[in-house]
Amino acid sequence: MDIRQVDLNLLKVFDALLKKRHVTQAGVSIGLSQPAMSYALSKLRELFGDPLFVRTGRGMEPTPRAQALGDPVARLLDLVQTEILPAPEFRPAESSRNFVLCMSDIGEMVFLPRLQSFLARTAPHVSIKTVALSMPELEEGLASGEVDLAIGYFPGLKSEALKRKALYRHSYVCIARDDHPEIGDTLSLDQYRNAAHVIVHPEGREQDVLERAHERLGIRINVRFSVPRFIGVPFIVAGSDMIAAVPQAVGRRFAEFVNVKLLPLPFPAPKYDLYLYWHPRFHHEPANRWARNAMSELIKGPMQHEPLPNTKRMHLSAGL
Repeated sequence: MDIRQVDLNLLKVFDALLKKRHVTQAGVSIGLSQPAMSYALSKLRELFGDPLFVRTGRGMEPTPRAQALGDPVARLLDLVQTEILPAPEFRPAESSRNFVLCMSDIGEMVFLPRLQSFLARTAPHVSIKTVALSMPELEEGLASGEVDLAIGYFPGLKSEALKRKALYRHSYVCIARDDHPEIGDTLSLDQYRNAAHVIVHPEGREQDVLERAHERLGIRINVRFSVPRFIGVPFIVAGSDMIAAVPQAVGRRFAEFVNVKLLPLPFPAPKYDLYLYWHPRFHHEPANRWARNAMSELIKGPMQHEPLPNTKRMHLSAGL
């Protein structure tokens, strides 16, 4: 027998006939008419080379071949129904799944505390691993499943094979130490140009949004420090007369734990979109779908359009 000839619907007919021993009643139980059942029975007899069911005064009695097939067919149908057809449900409260997220240190700084609080309430056994990868490594990781999601600003991630969802539009602010000797509650373009700057330029990253804005507007700045990550920026700024233009969410986070103030840029602040990325292979995977929905809910909210209060301490109100 060639397996290509086997139709699971025929096996459903066989199972119903074995249980009901009556063509019409078996058809009613699986939603088929009497003619459709008779046709299916003829195909079953042809497939197995056996009458399978013989009409008697007591109904359709199974042949020895049909009786031998009964348990294996029932187990096969049950396996298909319970383990093959339905997608396994993801239960976050019970899961110990380890999710791998690719994000920058900005994301870790601003988003991970919020994620930790969410997981403590809804998925206490789920663990998180973050990675920083080059664009080729990230594309490969998403395709293989070694990376579940990428979250943030990845201008080099241009593969059309990936799915993405816009999270929000982000912008920039300037940070300076609270008691800066020359900069008060506002920042002029001359002050911005003349001040010593700390800039962040991640290794392997293309020219960023702020650099392009400077170039477009003809603004040249005095770069004193250039670092690959944001984590050291607030401490450098708080302990010197240097300033730094940083993503607004990051600036708000910095103001929570060091003595820096946030100032609007003295030119139209450039904006950029943050995205959630995943591979189509895992679009319907329950765990990946749950993670995407959770990330979207955690990151969305009032962000870049909020006014910047003139206070030394501000509560975190931004996402990634």
